[in-house]
Amino acid sequence: MSISRICASGLAIAMLMVVPAVAKPAAGVMMTPERMAELQRINTFVNSTIVEVSDWEQYGREDVWTLPTSGKGDCEDFALLKRKLLLERGWPAAALSIAVGVTAQGEAHAVLTVATAEGPLVLDNLTSAILPSSRTGHTFYARQSGRGWIAASGERTREPTVDLPVAERTVTGTSPRRKRG
Repeated sequence: MSISRICASGLAIAMLMVVPAVAKPAAGVMMTPERMAELQRINTFVNSTIVEVSDWEQYGREDVWTLPTSGKGDCEDFALLKRKLLLERGWPAAALSIAVGVTAQGEAHAVLTVATAEGPLVLDNLTSAILPSSRTGHTFYARQSGRGWIAASGERTREPTVDLPVAERTVTGTSPRRKRG
């Protein structure tokens, strides 16, 4: 089952024992104060401009990955817009990828990651701070790579996935967590 479907169905994936994604993007951008300021401007602009709403509220269905042209979107829509704006400013596509996983509170989440020479940085709609991936409190299960995804096991797939059969069963006896995002 894909992580996008897990997010959409509201499964409590925090209850799953899943190995975090360890695959690293290949390209690393050399960071300068100007580049960091540009990341901060984009992150702040998108976070303050887009209103967070679920796909269900906006489209009447779950798991719609699209640019938030209506001014509304969920976590992956924020990430897609940040990626688009950085690409328009000349950032290399190979350094920009979307990562999916869960927050420290166990809510499904997607962010934009930027591969730098110093390690990946995260642009997140939950905070204006740009943090190294290790300091976000999130656990990432898959990251975008080219036209596909790299899962925690290193497997390349067409969709973001969690590499355990346990991801296919719902956690019973608990109310589903709201998709954060």
